[in-house]
Amino acid sequence: MWQKKIESAGFRSISAFRNVKKPLEPNIDQDEEVLILTDTEHDPAVWKLIAAAVRDLGAHPIISMFEAREMDYYDPPSSVGQQMKDVDMVITCTTTAMLHSPAGEAAMESGVPIIAMDGGLTIDMLTNGAATADYNEVERLEYEIGKRVFEGGSEAHLTSEHGTDLTLSVEDRVFLYREPDPDDQPLELYEKRPGFHAVVFPRGEFNVPPNPSTADGTIVFDTTMHHLGRLEEPIELTIESGTITDIDGGYQARELERVLAEYGDEDAYRMPTEFSVGANPDARVTGCQREDKNMLGCIHIGLGTNADVGGEVHSKLHMDGVIARPTLKIDGDVMIDEGEITVLD
Repeated sequence: MWQKKIESAGFRSISAFRNVKKPLEPNIDQDEEVLILTDTEHDPAVWKLIAAAVRDLGAHPIISMFEAREMDYYDPPSSVGQQMKDVDMVITCTTTAMLHSPAGEAAMESGVPIIAMDGGLTIDMLTNGAATADYNEVERLEYEIGKRVFEGGSEAHLTSEHGTDLTLSVEDRVFLYREPDPDDQPLELYEKRPGFHAVVFPRGEFNVPPNPSTADGTIVFDTTMHHLGRLEEPIELTIESGTITDIDGGYQARELERVLAEYGDEDAYRMPTEFSVGANPDARVTGCQREDKNMLGCIHIGLGTNADVGGEVHSKLHMDGVIARPTLKIDGDVMIDEGEITVLD
């Protein structure tokens, strides 16, 4: 019945339906209770599509809708947080990123895995771009980027056409993903780090949680940033010993200053706390971080919390910004040249 409803909606929905099942099929068993989180600002077509896919797999979708949160990483209502620990699986389909909210972390710690499709996922993003990728290839690229770009490296030097010029240390901060087996089904849940029982979709990145105190220089975001969406002009951040000391640019730079002052804390100004290279050849610029930060060869850099990616910084905020065509040297060797990863086959 559910699949017939999808088919009657036309080719666009059928394509989205097939893609949304990619992270569900390897991870959801028949008769499981699957809690789908969504909010009042999210397109209902997306969570309805996810619910249809869950039902098509023989599991039982439960929809929990609440008022949209003000910022990424903010918790759902406390009753929903409790419910997240009482089901077999959680799927986040919210306007804001919720995987690494305290409630998300508590659910994973209790043994409930999460499939994260949060951060403003759209039907277009399920029909085109990153969601359409061959995820065996994406997982191969994630592993190869970790091994060939970062493993054994110490000093990173990042530059870009818009003025980025940043040095930082990645020494002893590289944690390789599991080496993929081409015969395995991609997007299968496994514990990347202790307590991290999650799959993100769409995806495609290799991330490093650097020690931010080793970083100095300038970061210029030129593509997209959490909360701000597509950048109309670059945002320049001055970094001294891993702390943001100045933010320059247009009205979106002023909005970033406001968000940090109003919603952040002292550690929200720590940067970079995440340093990631995109690994999805089909990802494109949409204005939504769920897709944009996965573009092959781009780099996204985070501020604030990095405990969720293996670091030690705890903050009320985490925000990523994207540099589309970076050049990255590790210990003097060029690994990425204007967005092209030179060390991949």
